[in-house]
Amino acid sequence: MKTWYYKVSSLLICILVMSLVGCSQKDLRDDAPSTIASNVSVVFDWSKATGNRASSMGLYMYSDEHGMIDFWFNKPEGDKIKTYGGHHTVVCHSNDDPYTHFLRNQHAHDTIEIYTDEATILPAQRVLARGIPRAKGAEDEPLRVTPSMIYGAQDREVTLHASDMPQTVTLYPEELVCHYTVEFLEVENLKNADLQIDATISSLAGGYFPGRMSPSSEAVSHSFTLTADQQHESLRSEFLTFGLPAGESLPHSISLYIVLKNNTGNFYTFDVTDQVNNAPDPRNVTIKIYGLKLPEIPEAPPQNISVEVDNWETFYFDLKV
Repeated sequence: MKTWYYKVSSLLICILVMSLVGCSQKDLRDDAPSTIASNVSVVFDWSKATGNRASSMGLYMYSDEHGMIDFWFNKPEGDKIKTYGGHHTVVCHSNDDPYTHFLRNQHAHDTIEIYTDEATILPAQRVLARGIPRAKGAEDEPLRVTPSMIYGAQDREVTLHASDMPQTVTLYPEELVCHYTVEFLEVENLKNADLQIDATISSLAGGYFPGRMSPSSEAVSHSFTLTADQQHESLRSEFLTFGLPAGESLPHSISLYIVLKNNTGNFYTFDVTDQVNNAPDPRNVTIKIYGLKLPEIPEAPPQNISVEVDNWETFYFDLKV
């Protein structure tokens, strides 16, 4: 019920934002006109972004005197705003996927956090995620969907004068997410599996603090889907994450949930700690696993058998990297 509440709320916010021209903001106090900076241009400079610009942006301005005030832009280049004068810490983030990305603790610039929705099903096989086997050590981790592209920036030294003179705040959004690629190579008997295979990866950051430009310390598992290439005997997936959790290094496992064509479920786990924690570029991580062997199945598979969460046969695989 809570997940649906947030989804409906996010949809309503998105509809409201897209109906406006330029930006929206909270009303300022009318009883204090001498504190207002009434002609401020917010500029989003995309020179640090490696991909396409976001289509919508959220902006949060924090000051000791006035607290937090937020603005929403549907122009990637920014727009004019009216706000309070004085010293501010400014935080921004893209808002192109309100169905997946949620916010919490917006009241302070050091606590505002972007995080993703709970993964309730394994999407390839439409199996309920509750009750599925999990990798050792990750049994109690929240299972979340992977983020889509998010850009963000922060500036702790913005000073505005209470005036109607033109002033400019320039922010430089950059990617807040990491790119992960997972490949299974030299897979035997791949013909016995479906073309889409469910998987999870454990102990990655559950969110991101744009006011700190740092991932959170919460460890979560992410669900993702691999696509099978039977001709090349391989599985492959590319997805985004918030990277490694802040703090000490954790072990990481990839779990596969493979339903064969005879409707039997097979659960495999692979320790990928070294490839994740010691990746040459932690923002672009490639994980390669060789030698997965799927079971042989009879020529005529049994009929009318469904996969239940208690029916996964478990394999702990020794990697050939």
